[in-house]
Amino acid sequence: MLTDRFVYTPQHEQYDEVVDQDGQIREHWHYPMRVMNAMGVDALLERQRTAKRILRDDGASYSPGGQLNVSHTWNLDLLPLILSSQEWEGIENALRERAELLNLILSDLYGERSLILNKVIPPAVLYSHPGFLRACDGIRLPGEHQLIFHASDLVRSANGEWLVIGDRTQAPSGTGYALENRTVLRRVMPSLFRDAHVHRLSNFFLQWRRKLAELSQTKDAPLVVYLTQGAFKENSFEDAYLANYLGYPLVQSRDLTVRKGGLWLKSLEGLRRVDVVLRRIDDSVADPVVSRQSFGQGIPGLTEVVRAGGVVIANPLGSGILENPVLAKYMPAIARHFLGRDLRLNSVPTWWCGDAADLEYVKAHFADLLIRHTCRAPGRHSVFVAELNAEERASLLAKVLANPVDYVAQSAVRPSQTPALDGKVFSSRPLVLRSFTVASGSSYSVMPGGLTQIGSHTDTQHIVSQYGGGSKDTWIIASEPEVEDSVFEPEKLARQSQALDRNFSLPSRVIDNLFWFGRYAERAESGLRLVRTAFEELNSIEPLSPESRRVLLCSVTHVTGTYPGFTAKTADFNAPEHELLDIVSNRSRPGSIAHCLEAILHSADGVKELLSNDMLRLVNDIRDGMEFLNKNLKSSLQAAPDELLDPLITSLLALSGLSQESMVRGRAWRFMEMGRRLERAQKTVELLTRMLVVNVGDGQNVPLLKPVLASLESRIVYKRYYRSGYRLDKGMELLLFDRENPRSVMFQLESLRSHLEEVLGPNKGIQLTEDMRCILRATNTLLMSRLDELAARDEASGEHLKLGELLSQLGSDLKAASQALADRYFDHAAGPQPVEMSGRGET
Repeated sequence: MLTDRFVYTPQHEQYDEVVDQDGQIREHWHYPMRVMNAMGVDALLERQRTAKRILRDDGASYSPGGQLNVSHTWNLDLLPLILSSQEWEGIENALRERAELLNLILSDLYGERSLILNKVIPPAVLYSHPGFLRACDGIRLPGEHQLIFHASDLVRSANGEWLVIGDRTQAPSGTGYALENRTVLRRVMPSLFRDAHVHRLSNFFLQWRRKLAELSQTKDAPLVVYLTQGAFKENSFEDAYLANYLGYPLVQSRDLTVRKGGLWLKSLEGLRRVDVVLRRIDDSVADPVVSRQSFGQGIPGLTEVVRAGGVVIANPLGSGILENPVLAKYMPAIARHFLGRDLRLNSVPTWWCGDAADLEYVKAHFADLLIRHTCRAPGRHSVFVAELNAEERASLLAKVLANPVDYVAQSAVRPSQTPALDGKVFSSRPLVLRSFTVASGSSYSVMPGGLTQIGSHTDTQHIVSQYGGGSKDTWIIASEPEVEDSVFEPEKLARQSQALDRNFSLPSRVIDNLFWFGRYAERAESGLRLVRTAFEELNSIEPLSPESRRVLLCSVTHVTGTYPGFTAKTADFNAPEHELLDIVSNRSRPGSIAHCLEAILHSADGVKELLSNDMLRLVNDIRDGMEFLNKNLKSSLQAAPDELLDPLITSLLALSGLSQESMVRGRAWRFMEMGRRLERAQKTVELLTRMLVVNVGDGQNVPLLKPVLASLESRIVYKRYYRSGYRLDKGMELLLFDRENPRSVMFQLESLRSHLEEVLGPNKGIQLTEDMRCILRATNTLLMSRLDELAARDEASGEHLKLGELLSQLGSDLKAASQALADRYFDHAAGPQPVEMSGRGET
């Protein structure tokens, strides 16, 4: 395809989505290519950079391995995959038919099993597969649909025919990424999207919400929860994003418990009955009583509650059997058995090694096939035999022959190709289209589009995110403009759901994460300020005395908890820069700044669904700031290293300010604030103890008060208030007693008392709770103290003993308050443990 502005020449022999066999642009691509040609490559590249920036700011990621300190931004190509309405109509009908057939198969396999009785499939296809859960036999969802949600992976062969290469029926992923792709592309190419009349996705999600509400037949406003495997899995962004979009609380297995024949959500206000679970976890980790594999995971007893009708799960437990690729071999016969006709959409040619004739074919054509295990599992990937050397082929064939029932072979179809922006040129990339269907009415609703994944280069056959590929938005061109819908309906269902959500009590796990999010944010900020102050004092034109320098540096170790540090006998106080560098950047050192920043990311990922886009953007700034610091801090030791700490401090301050201005004053915000206030009070008390109690100074003048004030962001206020030297009594008045100073200990104590009272609300009893008792005791201790006594030196030791006693008492009370808060509100469940059964251990 030749244009005035750029050239795209297909670099392959497969079917091309844009250019036909005569080298002409396909009809439905005429207008989009005209628009992009008018933009020019430079404008497209700028929009590509904008799209990447938006994805990064949204926190859109796909992160195998759970590396929290590295940003794995979702990869979106600017050019969409475009299909015409006429072609899509055929695909849509075929996908709907396939979903209906899979629904019939699922009902049959856990019911009459007519497929086995009529010898349509061999018994081994069912009974040898781990996805068949015998404990789920006979369990039925209300209504005619057993399969609620379904995804199919499609490739287009060289002759233009779409083929199914796999089905996902347990917890299909990709809808969230498809939605994010659409959101981003609409922002960076609004005119093209609008004028191209692209089918919208919102109606699909609306049907999804309707179906989940229908599954609960006992309530007008059912509690539907979104069950995720955890915050640190590869699809954690998608789970948080979808839960927010659909309006469901995001929960983990440990947030739920089985009691009295029902499934209950554990929250601060007690237990709440769950009606419907939208699960995004596999069968193997759902109920350890059934799978006997998910030690420490899952919800024990969940299957029995489902059988008793105490809760509805979508998709139902046991639906993983439909992912067995052996079914693809028998799908034509299954379709004729149930539907009396052939399927509109064929599967890729499949041979089951458990069949003697098929095994002989596989052995004869081994080098040309794709080998798959019949049971999907982490780390278990499909293998293209042609990519293996002779030794690897022999090893793989030996595995297949040892357990032929566990393997299938499929034709290694070369998928169609589509252009992708590659620098300033367009390169061909192979693609796989993941389509989605959801139960609706008497049939299924198909998402008009889907998630298109592309390979990392033209010749690759591995088109998954783990291999570095990218993604595209999928556009179905409508014949006329559509009416834009919202996922929320102005109906009774929507009003009731919104009323329920407003009063929704958060799980203890979420409160725990928010509390520690606040604590670690404050801990990182205080540590950064103190290290910056240390660098400033080391390079000051008014240097500290050797003894004051020793006290300051030892205080850095004590306050950050990075022992032994400067408390070691071998500590170098004359050249402390490298130790300060390690305190900042060593991720593996508990208490280091990098360790605290990683803890912030860890806590933020656990409550991502509660954070605004701006807060997520700041969290990403912190992640990027860590990487920048690691790359540049060593080279800056000789030239103002404290300057490199400023951007991180600014990001942490912005995070604190945004939480004050953007978060609703509910329990979530109050627990985050309590964590921040408690941490600030404890770090202030520790800093004052280590730097001002000791005998350093002359009379009332205390030189170490200057760095203390600087690290507590109170130096300018002190100078404006007192206009005198650094006097201990004045410093203590500002840092301990001043209610108007947001850095003082008294300010933190009064804030904590106010938050605790609000959290208790109308449930406040006659007796004080232990956490409130600790805070009030610390407040009273501080109020009863006299400044002149605190500033007085002991004649024998020269130290400020009264100040030391006060700070010690405050530190004890704050520590006790922290423990009381944790005991009262937070989730300390260790998770279910395996039961050892005599004679049934592993061999």
